[in-house]
Amino acid sequence: MISSTLTLVIVTMMITMIPSFGKAETSTINSANAAANVRSTLLALQHDIQSANPLETLPTVAAYNDELQVTIQPSNTLITWQYDSSTMQLTRQSGTATPEVELTGVTNGTSLPVFRYYDHCAINQVDEPQATAASISGATTVVQVTVSVANLNSAPYGTTTRVSIMNAPPGASRCG
Repeated sequence: MISSTLTLVIVTMMITMIPSFGKAETSTINSANAAANVRSTLLALQHDIQSANPLETLPTVAAYNDELQVTIQPSNTLITWQYDSSTMQLTRQSGTATPEVELTGVTNGTSLPVFRYYDHCAINQVDEPQATAASISGATTVVQVTVSVANLNSAPYGTTTRVSIMNAPPGASRCG
């Protein structure tokens, strides 16, 4: 009788733990998938940035925080990457085609820029007081991409990478 009761208690405890293990496994898988999606998107971004010639001029200085436009070579195709904080999506548009969602659950919001543009002296061009849209695109040699993602049932994942524009000549003047 005691052994039956003890067995019943142990079996009940194990059954109540199974959903917890299932949730933990689901969370781990979702987190790994979120990280893989971010890495895949960053590889596509890196390819576009390194193939850029030129970096296109955006309409305003503020647009540079959430948008990147490049003409990739040798196809001479305009590629637009854009982050929309209201939908939490990062999209890629090739030419005039419909933008394709590359990444969802992007939590950068309005305070953490997805794109930052640096010159050969590592100066953030968007933050410069005299910055204009044309000066940013003309002086940029490195684009920094920062993405923070939090999907349902996954741990937040974020990463930052810097990509050199391979077809941009290095600056002619010395820094400092």
